[in-house]
Amino acid sequence: MAISIPVTANSVAVQLQHSTHYNIRCYDTQLRVLAGQCHINGHKLDKTSSSVTINSLDSHSRLSFNTGNVAIISAARVKECLVEAGVEDDFEIIGNIGAVILISPSDSSSSLARSTYKRLWTPISEEEPLVKLEHFQLFSGLNKSVCISGEWSDPVKSLTSPDCRVAVCGPQNSGKSTLCRYAVNKLLEQHKTVLFLEGDIGQSELTPSGLVTLSVLREPLLNPPFCNRSKFVSDLSLSSEHLSAESYCVGVVSPSQVMNEYLEKIKLVVDKAKSLNNGGVPLVVNFMGWTKGFGVGLHADILRMLEPTHVLNLQTNSPKDLPPILELLEIPGILPETENKIQTKPKILNIPGYTGHSTSAGFQAFELRHLALLNYFSSIYSKNNNSIVPPYKIRWNDVSVIIPDGIEEKLAAYTLNCSVVALLTGHSTKISDSENIRIIEEDASHMKCLGLAIIRAIDIKEKVFYINTPVDKSSLDQVYVFKHTVLPVPHVPSGSLPMPYVSNLAASEILGMGSRSQRANLKRRYRAVS
Repeated sequence: MAISIPVTANSVAVQLQHSTHYNIRCYDTQLRVLAGQCHINGHKLDKTSSSVTINSLDSHSRLSFNTGNVAIISAARVKECLVEAGVEDDFEIIGNIGAVILISPSDSSSSLARSTYKRLWTPISEEEPLVKLEHFQLFSGLNKSVCISGEWSDPVKSLTSPDCRVAVCGPQNSGKSTLCRYAVNKLLEQHKTVLFLEGDIGQSELTPSGLVTLSVLREPLLNPPFCNRSKFVSDLSLSSEHLSAESYCVGVVSPSQVMNEYLEKIKLVVDKAKSLNNGGVPLVVNFMGWTKGFGVGLHADILRMLEPTHVLNLQTNSPKDLPPILELLEIPGILPETENKIQTKPKILNIPGYTGHSTSAGFQAFELRHLALLNYFSSIYSKNNNSIVPPYKIRWNDVSVIIPDGIEEKLAAYTLNCSVVALLTGHSTKISDSENIRIIEEDASHMKCLGLAIIRAIDIKEKVFYINTPVDKSSLDQVYVFKHTVLPVPHVPSGSLPMPYVSNLAASEILGMGSRSQRANLKRRYRAVS
């Protein structure tokens, strides 16, 4: 049972029963606890907690929360907190109240995704919510949500050391991302900051795909991955703000074709993570889901690099499971055997993985990657007139580029046009000697990524790139290299907003005047891979 009471035109207070499970379906919602406490995806919220922004859309399992086993709130205390919240009229108070929460809309972060994918928010006919607002629905029970059982919560509760390094491993669709979010949220109850290392370049949690990233987290993860938006920085520190990220671009969504480059960049972020982790800040590492063939060797190399204190190994009792972790640590990897030797054996916690059917609305991996790109590039759309913001104009001689191996230099412009590129820091000494686009001819793995951009058009006559990017001007001034990626230019239906690479830059010498067909079946190899 739950009762909602209007507070303002846009917000309501909700009374929740003691020791009761609920699930939420919402978008762009702000939640604050007025009295009592509730646990959302492993994170405890009470009156002293700040408001949290939550999105629980149909692309993923619903957020579940419960009101815990704390003392029942008295009717007098409920009335007091409701009056403090601004409720003036007479209101009903239910019995056995465990929490009172305030629900209100937050700044929109999912509107572009929802306008593009109507399935993210569809009418529900099979169940009636206890509380129903335009942007928020509350249901009783755990239907269509993930309930964290003791098989998961007990191992996570054992992560008590402030300098723990937690590796989360397991096959695809076994629950790694859910377990990572739960572990981060529980650790944030004990620590002000948690480090999160993203090693899954196909389904990233905090950034678009194709990036190996280390992030600083100070708030719980209560949103689908595509609603998170990291801020890329060139030098991450423990004083960096929430969601700051130091990143390196691999440029593809699977390491299978670029294993050496992938490991080089993993090594860079692991070294940075270990230096910050030694300061007494927990580290959680999300591993990729490629657990067979060369994927086993990659796991072995990364575990030896990381030297984790704990390994949360999700097992599905299928051929996709990893070998026993202690055996895995001795398996030859992709790197030379002498390059990495683990000194201290980690504590292995084997956990039952998720083996059921998805509770999402049939979203495929490529659609989730597209949603992340839509969210990342959402700021290039002008909300006032549904247009694309003016692009930056970058001269060819101000940047160098990295293009797929095998592409002739004279075709560089056609390759880069209407593509998503990574914006990299750092200079290069080995650059093609040409009056055309400057192509890097050396290993650029050490160059950090400060964000992504869409090359909207290329003016061959004036020798300039036109790019759209959410990266601010001060960060853009640090960018000296564009790296071509296989990430698709995010598509917005023509009835909603204009395509980001269809422009009115009228000049016959400018490439990019029309839309580009996607060739997802083409495989590409990248330069700077040894």
